[in-house]
Amino acid sequence: MEKNFVLEIASLVGEPINTQLPVPVEIDAIADTATAKAGEHVWRYSAMEGTADVILDIDASGDITVKKRDPLGDVELTFKGLNSKLEYVLVDDILGSPDTQVLGRRRASLIRGMDKREVKLILDAILAKTAGYLPGVNPHEYTVQSGDDLYDALIGMKHLVEDYGDNYSLLVGTTVKEKIDTYDKDKAGTFNYNVTLTAKLKELGISVTKIFGQVSVLDNETEVDLMDKKKAILVAKNSTIAEGKPIKFVRRVINPDIAELMGADVDSAQRATIVNPTPVVVSGTNKLAYGVYGYESIIFCITNPKAIVISDLTTVVS
Repeated sequence: MEKNFVLEIASLVGEPINTQLPVPVEIDAIADTATAKAGEHVWRYSAMEGTADVILDIDASGDITVKKRDPLGDVELTFKGLNSKLEYVLVDDILGSPDTQVLGRRRASLIRGMDKREVKLILDAILAKTAGYLPGVNPHEYTVQSGDDLYDALIGMKHLVEDYGDNYSLLVGTTVKEKIDTYDKDKAGTFNYNVTLTAKLKELGISVTKIFGQVSVLDNETEVDLMDKKKAILVAKNSTIAEGKPIKFVRRVINPDIAELMGADVDSAQRATIVNPTPVVVSGTNKLAYGVYGYESIIFCITNPKAIVISDLTTVVS
């Protein structure tokens, strides 16, 4: 009852405005998701299978060509723990203010923040071609050519990846999305043929998702964009060379026994949110306050970079 009291102590007409817009989590759109039990290890292949498909004519003498193949190596992945700050509010301030849901909003904020941090981690790894998340092969990269416009660049991205899959998800920064939306009007005076870019993308099986919002990874709360405004990532979700989506995302299960020891509520996404009862210790001093913080443990890897293409579209969306 005490935990519910601090998070849902009263109802108000309206609420304070928070400039942090909720960001739709696009992880399910580009990644297969799973969970790992406490203590369970997770592995990925250290390389991609690059052996050619070989079918030979029958030898005139009936000899069969023999070739030894070695199994691929593996690499253990290391789980990454994420947590929020311990945020607290003085009991006396709660009881003396109409803003009694401050910790409830902060709880929603930390869950939203973990969503955004997960998205940013994956997008950063793709765009930076981070070796630790890749099997020795980088995603494709489309370099904008002289004379390209936005249409040419997006079609060029598709052509790089279409041999490796279909059913595409195009993740774009805010400027790219705006230019997709206004493309037909922007080009109306120079059209020599009917493009209708948004309709064309849909026809090609490309679903466009705008990646927006900011998150802070620093104590000083300096925020950074989830994705560069002028970059794009195209993912073929239905691969022709590998099972499933090209990214694997795993959360560590926080089992009930551990959650109880932590004093945590654990949701279906395996995020632990902990309400810290009075007193809250701040710099060695007991405070008459309630606190809230969150924790999760995750891991991901890019198993099929051949199904992903990235591009910096700065020159065609400026």
